[in-house]
Amino acid sequence: MTSSGRDHYLEPHTGPDTAAVLDEALASLGTLRNPLSWLGDGGAEVQLLASLIKEIELRLPQAVALARNQDYSWAEIGDLLGTTRASAWQRFAHQAESINKRTRRELLANRD
Repeated sequence: MTSSGRDHYLEPHTGPDTAAVLDEALASLGTLRNPLSWLGDGGAEVQLLASLIKEIELRLPQAVALARNQDYSWAEIGDLLGTTRASAWQRFAHQAESINKRTRRELLANRD
């Protein structure tokens, strides 16, 4: 008897293109915050990376809400995140629903 469950999950892509974008983001943020003095400072790089991670964590629920609004399934979102459908749903379902409700209310309010 074969299982109808999923037997594979995609992983987020990393590579030279991702590394180049991250290097550019670090350079830009480091220059904005403290021109040139952050170069070669491991502590400053840790702080800059932590700032980028935090910004991503703040934006990810909005991106998931948009994907759900565009009919992506929780399995597809899980694949994009490199996790299971259940993990994606557990982490983002409440936030995505709340964001989409708020967005719909704002759209309706702006129609006037």
